[in-house]
Amino acid sequence: MTSDFSQDTRLQGVDDYHQRAALAVILIALAARLALSTLLPLIADEAYAIVVSRVPSISYFDHPMLGFGFARASAWLFGSEASAVVRLPHVLFGALSGWLLFLITRRAFGSRAAFWAVAWYSVTPFFLVSAGNFVVPDGPLNFFLLLTLWLVLPDLLEDRPANTQRWILAGLTLGLAMLSKYTAVLFGVAAVIVLLTSARGRRILATPGPYLAAIVAALCLTPIMIWNAQNDWASVTFQSSRATGGDFNPLNFLVIQLGQAGFLLPWIWAAAVYAIVKSIFSPKHPAQRIFAILAIVPILLFDLVAMFGREILPHWAMPGFLFAFPLIGLVSAGLAEKLPRLLKATFAVSLALVTALAFGAMLQIRDAALARPLGLGERADFDWTFLAWSALRDDFAERGILNDGDSYLVPGSWLIGAKAGYGVGPEVPVAKPLADPRHFAFQADPRLAGRAKGLAVIAAWPSDAESSAVELVRMAESDGYEIAGEGWTVTQTRGGKASFVVLVQPVTRRAD
Repeated sequence: MTSDFSQDTRLQGVDDYHQRAALAVILIALAARLALSTLLPLIADEAYAIVVSRVPSISYFDHPMLGFGFARASAWLFGSEASAVVRLPHVLFGALSGWLLFLITRRAFGSRAAFWAVAWYSVTPFFLVSAGNFVVPDGPLNFFLLLTLWLVLPDLLEDRPANTQRWILAGLTLGLAMLSKYTAVLFGVAAVIVLLTSARGRRILATPGPYLAAIVAALCLTPIMIWNAQNDWASVTFQSSRATGGDFNPLNFLVIQLGQAGFLLPWIWAAAVYAIVKSIFSPKHPAQRIFAILAIVPILLFDLVAMFGREILPHWAMPGFLFAFPLIGLVSAGLAEKLPRLLKATFAVSLALVTALAFGAMLQIRDAALARPLGLGERADFDWTFLAWSALRDDFAERGILNDGDSYLVPGSWLIGAKAGYGVGPEVPVAKPLADPRHFAFQADPRLAGRAKGLAVIAAWPSDAESSAVELVRMAESDGYEIAGEGWTVTQTRGGKASFVVLVQPVTRRAD
């Protein structure tokens, strides 16, 4: 009796130690994310989310409503579109996802594996900097997918009656994941495979829980369906066209692997692939098969899409790698007993490398602190989609444009509309871009109807300013605008030197 009590106490102490260590890692990563969210300017995708969500919509051309909605809610709540404000919900999602990952992995494999799952998650560039920081749909997507799994995992692991209430809640959280990003539907596909391929899963399928969950999740898609029905299924057409329309190229399979390895760090990517394959062909624990199926469905699908589609985007498969972290944690727990020094050294190298890359990029983006000492030319630098556009707002303020109540932006593309619209601020509405408008084509800003002074804008390298000005005039005239005055150039500087230019051309809409 005393021996059993001592053993339980020792195990509880080990569990508490790993839980405290995991919380420390999560809080350190949270602090790093908060710093980056303040110091890094919004990239184009983030700026686009902020600008188009100024006009509320039940869904968007590129993504469902929650992909942009949390950042917009934060901006409304705090009365600011500052980078730290709009990124705050996504930063919190990154930290909360780390904690859910710990809880899920501990339930399946124990606290030591759970600690290592969180540790590796916290030092991967994609999950630390992008999904856990930027205003992109991946943050809420990952959180709601993990929450869905956390709700149903006890039923999947234990031979007990299925908890119908938890399955209904899981349907809601899966619906929220699908309202964040369309790829969440692949979790549902993988979950069906998990249930069909195990005796325990088939018993669960004989209960109402999974079917009620599916109904709730489907109902959550209502805003997406309504918006698409009203807009000729624009989102469905756009997203499906990205995965098709290209020529078959098997070399793209290699390209996508390299991209995924870069997003995760090569050794973490290799560990994920190894752990997934091992868990499928020679699992030693029933939970391994669950995580392996949840991981491999999106990874395999997007690896195949890369060979046939017209876009190669490694981050599409990242939700699959998210569910590989518990498996990496399990492998690491074994290494912690056999090769503890190697494991700790690899983690230390990973942490140092990601820290250096993140803050090196921050220094370069803010001040060109790395490229100029090396003598790199302008085209070897980050381009204007990553940089701040503060000079444009300063220029407009000096010219009285911000407060004249009659001006609006006519961007050259959605990327220009995103960066210029965010840089100038919400005072100046953004009209449909001259090319590739994305959601701007569906955005009905009521202020545009009463404004007559269009300002066509485009960005360029300083050496391309003259030719870009000619191209801007051509684009505006071909899209139904007339030139309404002399254009001008705004120079954006970093570290006291010119970085890129924004060309501004006054225009008016032709009467016809």
